[in-house]
Amino acid sequence: MTLTDTEKAYQVIKERIVKTKFPPGSVINEADLMEDINYGRTPIREALKQLQIEGLVVVKPRRGIFVTDLSITDLAKIFEVRIELEGLAARLAAERITQKQMEKLQGLTHQYKETPPSSKEQLIQLDSKFHSLIAEATHNHFLQTNLEHYYNLSLRIWYLALPQTSMEDINIDAHLKITEAISAGEAKKAEREITQHIKNFHRTIKKYL
Repeated sequence: MTLTDTEKAYQVIKERIVKTKFPPGSVINEADLMEDINYGRTPIREALKQLQIEGLVVVKPRRGIFVTDLSITDLAKIFEVRIELEGLAARLAAERITQKQMEKLQGLTHQYKETPPSSKEQLIQLDSKFHSLIAEATHNHFLQTNLEHYYNLSLRIWYLALPQTSMEDINIDAHLKITEAISAGEAKKAEREITQHIKNFHRTIKKYL
């Protein structure tokens, strides 16, 4: 499927915000964006409207457009929602995952095990694919949309803390335990394992914010 210019601009700007290349609180200038990412004013404005709906940018009258700030309070609120949604997703995935999706999940887990903890950027990318695949395996597009939204909010916090994190902060075994539970069709265990994974993430990030 071919993406529109608005969709392409949205993806580029969103990635820069999530990866904190556009830091929290920074100004977003439409003219600079047009020159930088080579899309017209209308696609960029439409993309920014969508990002405003998703809570990644905020429009301040007579001041401009800003990347949404982050705080420890935001982390706590995102955590409250994510722990419920991710638990539900893991439980449903254990009940509904297809064989093809299971093979992909096992492949991601293998890649995660083979990636050294020092490769933090690569581990984050694998984690993103892992959670996205579990969301897909629920076969509930409403849940999938919400999971993606709150995961991206968490991911921005993770990227903000990334330079301070150590290898000990990366829990590689968590993905293996979640995959094993889903593969065995153990819905409650899958829910417990992913819930613990989210709790560990929350505890780690709090150390650096």
